[in-house]
Amino acid sequence: MNVKTATFNGVNFDLDMSPDINGSCDYPRGGRPSILITAKPKTRSELEALIHETFHAEDWSKSEEIVTRIAHEQARLLWRMGYRRTGK
Repeated sequence: MNVKTATFNGVNFDLDMSPDINGSCDYPRGGRPSILITAKPKTRSELEALIHETFHAEDWSKSEEIVTRIAHEQARLLWRMGYRRTGK
């Protein structure tokens, strides 16, 4: 993955891929928070996990249920539109 960092809501996050996790996002409290996403290549579930975790990074006030629903709906639409991850 070429992208190593991303900024959400004014906070810089390190991005990393892990074969052992579906997704994780650190709550930004001092230090440099991280977002971990699954390393499964080019799947809709990977896209959904990325949207899910980055939505947490944007807005920690939303419940897990709301974030899950939004990520699922957005991933489904983007996948139907042909969005796919290319490269590593």
